[in-house]
Amino acid sequence: MIGIDLGGTQIRTAVLRGATLLSRVNLLTGENPSPERVIPRMFESVEEALLKANISLSQIAGIGIGAPGPLNGRTGIVYSPPNLPGWTNFPLRNAFAERFQIPIFVENDANAAALGEHMFGAGKGSNEMVYVTVSTGVGGGVISQGQLLQGITGSAAELGHMTIDWHGPRCNCGNYGCLESFSSGTAIARQANELISLGKADDLLSYALAHQPAHASANTPADNSTLAVTTPLHVNARMVAEAALAGIPVAQQIITLAGEALGVGLVNILHIFNPELIILGGGVSQIGAPLLDPARRIMRERAMTVPCQSATIVMAQLGSDVGLVGAGSLVYYHQ
Repeated sequence: MIGIDLGGTQIRTAVLRGATLLSRVNLLTGENPSPERVIPRMFESVEEALLKANISLSQIAGIGIGAPGPLNGRTGIVYSPPNLPGWTNFPLRNAFAERFQIPIFVENDANAAALGEHMFGAGKGSNEMVYVTVSTGVGGGVISQGQLLQGITGSAAELGHMTIDWHGPRCNCGNYGCLESFSSGTAIARQANELISLGKADDLLSYALAHQPAHASANTPADNSTLAVTTPLHVNARMVAEAALAGIPVAQQIITLAGEALGVGLVNILHIFNPELIILGGGVSQIGAPLLDPARRIMRERAMTVPCQSATIVMAQLGSDVGLVGAGSLVYYHQ
C-alpha cells in the first residue's frame, strides 16, 4: 500500500508492505499551502515513491492518507485544518480517487498513528487502547473493541483539547485551558519564554545562550522542530528539558507542571475510556522521567483505583515512521 503523511510543512510518502517501508519520499508542503498547490505535490510524491520502490500502481492495494484534522474519515472531507489554510470542506479522498482510481482512505493523522501502533507497534494484541502523542501539539486516537473510535463527524478523540483548567489560556481550537495548552512542546516553550521576558528565568536564558550552537542545525520542520532553539532569545522544549536535567530550577518547574497537566489528561482518559493500554508517543514524550514521573504521580493520586490498576502505560514503538505506517495501515484496516 501507499501511505501519505500530510503536514503543514512536509508531505511524507512511502510504499509499504505491512510496517516495512519499501521507499520513502519527503517533499515540502510549500508556501501558501492551498489544495491547488499541495495536491499536485502529493500526486508527485506518490509517483516518485512508486518509482523508487520499482512497483507499479497496479500492485498497490490502496492509498491511506493521514491529514491534519478536523476531517471526516468516512467521507474523506477535510474541514478546516489550522495549519492548512484554504482547505475548508475539501474532498481529499475524491481528489485522489479521480487521479489513481484505486481505494483511497483518509483519516485524522493522530487517529492514523493510533491505528499504526495498534496494528504494528506497541498496541498489537490490545483491543482497548488509547494513543496519545505529545509533540508540537497534543493529539490522540482511541481503539475500542478493536475498532477506531471516530464519532458522528469523524472528530472523536481530540484528546489534546480536553479541558484541564477552564480558567486556562485560550487554545488555538477556541477552547480555554486545553491539555495542549499545558503539555505540548509549544506550551513548554511559551511558558519558558514568558518567564524569560519577565526576568524570572535568567538561569534558563543563560543556559540556553551557552548551549545554543549545539542546536543551531536542529531548526527543521520535522516532528521535533519545537524542541530546538530558534533565536538567541527564544528557547524551545528540548532546551527547557536539557536545562531541567542540568539542574536549572525554573526549567524543572516548567517540565513538572507540563507533566502534571499530562497526568490530569491521563486520569480523564482512564475514567472515560477504561483502556487496558495507554501508548505515549511524540517528540515531547522523549523528555522521559522529568515529564512522565509527575504524570504518573498525578494518576496514582487522582484516578479511581480499578481503571488505574487495569491500565498499562507504554512508549510508542514506531518512532518517526508512525505517520507513514499509520497512513498505510488504513488500507489494511478498511479492507
